[in-house]
Amino acid sequence: MFTRLKAATVALVLMAAASPAAAYTECQAKVLGAFYAQEGYIWINLEGGGAFVVDKTDPNREAYLSIMLTARAQNKPIIFRMAKDNGVCTATNYDISGMWLP
Repeated sequence: MFTRLKAATVALVLMAAASPAAAYTECQAKVLGAFYAQEGYIWINLEGGGAFVVDKTDPNREAYLSIMLTARAQNKPIIFRMAKDNGVCTATNYDISGMWLP
């Protein structure tokens, strides 16, 4: 019995080690302003520096715009998620992968 339990535990540890790690960076800030470019990009400037740029081909573009406008109207911060690990929140980021209101 102990050997089976030990083997099952080792198998679970190995499966967990084999799965890819979730690598991302989250930044929380209020929206200072936004610029909608003629080309279709949305440039979101954050209080404290930094910006997120939403590409015109991003399928979540309208949802991001809705969340951003809601947060701005309510003077609440947004949590932005970028796809890379160890990203810099005060830089201009083009790899937005999510946005939510805390």
